[in-house]
Amino acid sequence: MTGVQTCALPISALYGAHGINPQSVRQGQLGSCYFHATIAALAKITPGTLRSAIRRNPDGGYKVHFFSGADEAVYSSDVEYGRTHGYDRSDGTWVAVLMRAYAQRALRQSLVVAIRKSDMIPVFIQPMAISWLDGSDVLLVAYDRAIRSVVSQDGSMDQYALKQSLATELHTEGIPTAEAKSLVGFLDEKGFFATLAQTVQENGEVFGAYKGLGQGGIPVRVMEAFLGQGKVYAGFTNDSQKTMQQLQRFRAGGVAMVAGTKATAPNEQIASANWWVASHCYTVMNYDDDAQTVTLRNPWGGHPGPDGTFTLPLSVYLDGYESYTYSQ
Repeated sequence: MTGVQTCALPISALYGAHGINPQSVRQGQLGSCYFHATIAALAKITPGTLRSAIRRNPDGGYKVHFFSGADEAVYSSDVEYGRTHGYDRSDGTWVAVLMRAYAQRALRQSLVVAIRKSDMIPVFIQPMAISWLDGSDVLLVAYDRAIRSVVSQDGSMDQYALKQSLATELHTEGIPTAEAKSLVGFLDEKGFFATLAQTVQENGEVFGAYKGLGQGGIPVRVMEAFLGQGKVYAGFTNDSQKTMQQLQRFRAGGVAMVAGTKATAPNEQIASANWWVASHCYTVMNYDDDAQTVTLRNPWGGHPGPDGTFTLPLSVYLDGYESYTYSQ
């Protein structure tokens, strides 16, 4: 593959000084709390799943294996790009590797949907196109880089700018001119571009959008990527009985859990608290049934210091948080 940095990072640089654990996860300046908080939750209960997901690619960089679907190729140059541009501040680069792979996975799934919906691609050609897409690292990396170069702060994209950028990336990767022109031409179809644009909008933060709406992407999808569909659920804290039941399951162990705050603080006490961030996703670290307290961690790695971990009375948790995501 041309145009990429093919070396893999040393193990010490990949996993940092402390390996895979929640405290190593630190969100960058993007609104990617949904991704970072969920990765920290998985690092807490099943670090082996995340470690085994990352494998060195014989062609350079890494391959990331998800519960289902194709493995995603991640190159060191793209990891370095994300770190340099402030996408991730974690100890080690393993979170940045997973972040790039997750972005490409979202793109791959979106492109498959777009091909199936397309009126431009004949029905008998669609299975061949999808098969080629499933086996192509080059196309996904090109799309990922092209989107990062044109995405706006709110996660939207200009269709013409994306076409120009994608053409440049495909040329850089050595895709033959006729084939590259055909691939870029798909973006002229309104439905094809609309499907892709929706995916980027929903997951804009992992592509470099600086202003996410609400919690940005959906924690359920991140957790499902590593644990599988049908094993992840979401709930709302306004159902206090179910919330309590889930916290008790979490306390029993083996459950990953994240929680999202409300869009506005319910009272002045919470609004002025040193942990409060509106529409933000946190990792649930512990629940003490006897003391009726919930311990959480801000993926910023701060606010509050020193590492973003804090404990709330259960009543404050129920007031300040709106939703939660959890694994079986």
